[in-house]
Amino acid sequence: MAINRRHFLGWLTATPVILANFASQASAAAEPLYASASQGQDGQYYLHLFNLQAGELMRHPLPERAHQIATHPEYPWLFAVARRPGQFLDVIDYQQQKRVKQIRCDADSQLCGHAQISTDGQWLLTTEQSMHSEFGEIVVRAIDQDFNIVARLSTYGIGPHELRIGTDQQTLIIANGGIQTDGRVKLNIDSMDPSLAYVDMHTGECLEQVRLASKFHQSGIRHIDLSASGQVIMAMQYEGHPADRVPLFASHRRGQPIQPLALPDEVHSQLQQYGGSACFDASGNYAAVSAPRGNLITLWDMQTGQFIKALPVQDGCGLAKTHQAAEFLVSNGLGRLYRLNAQTLQRQLISESTHFSVHWDNHLANLAVS
Repeated sequence: MAINRRHFLGWLTATPVILANFASQASAAAEPLYASASQGQDGQYYLHLFNLQAGELMRHPLPERAHQIATHPEYPWLFAVARRPGQFLDVIDYQQQKRVKQIRCDADSQLCGHAQISTDGQWLLTTEQSMHSEFGEIVVRAIDQDFNIVARLSTYGIGPHELRIGTDQQTLIIANGGIQTDGRVKLNIDSMDPSLAYVDMHTGECLEQVRLASKFHQSGIRHIDLSASGQVIMAMQYEGHPADRVPLFASHRRGQPIQPLALPDEVHSQLQQYGGSACFDASGNYAAVSAPRGNLITLWDMQTGQFIKALPVQDGCGLAKTHQAAEFLVSNGLGRLYRLNAQTLQRQLISESTHFSVHWDNHLANLAVS
């Protein structure tokens, strides 16, 4: 999401109540903005907006725990999506610091934690699971029609989670976890069927669908990211035996099979079969995949598919690219933020993050100031 610099500066000038001691810094406008869901020390759930020089810019209360924060390409809006199996999605105007709309999905459906906004800003797309449908759905809402539902597209798989809009701006890329659930209870571990699906966002046609080898059918594909060249990186969560040696991370390009990303045995054994967020850097040549249960962030050369290193971050899960190639911002459940670099292999604690007094949720969004 690109934010007009003039509008951003005007916002800072017009709203001194948003921690003016930070916002008055002239350098703040040059830094990207980041957003994340969180839980405060008071137990309340929040949507946070901040940058690394100005610090915290907004802390907006949410009705329940959120998972992903999506951004709008034109409006100063953030979309806080409920954690699965929640049913709310709050649209927040971060300039006005107020809620624009609270969307509730149908009573017989649940949100799956993720959303995207079409590149023209017209459509809100959410992954949802209805109790009346075998497959998950992409529910399409018209933003300029008070978020009314205008289409429901099949995800061609059970338990959809994260989605991306393809580089052609016409294709939806969907991570189907393959797990049937009742609330958060998993019902079909023995017959899981995870997949990565490419769906035409206008016709709903399945253009391509790929799976890992059948012996890895309990590796649920949960989180993905997409590079400018069309490469997908995916993080998986394995539901089989804790000692099994299975892929947890993989990459994909259209027309090719999924390529598992190989980890050294000593790293794989620490991850507890759980991949968190996946993120490409600004260049698209490097990627980071978090492993919060293993307290590690894995770094990858995506041109070769080679593992670079795993850097320790306790309960680190949220990932976002910065404006620097090979650099990532990491958030953790202890309320800390770190810079990680896939070239220098350095890890730097962001000292300002020690003042936030929150527990960051699983995902981090970058709102680049243009």
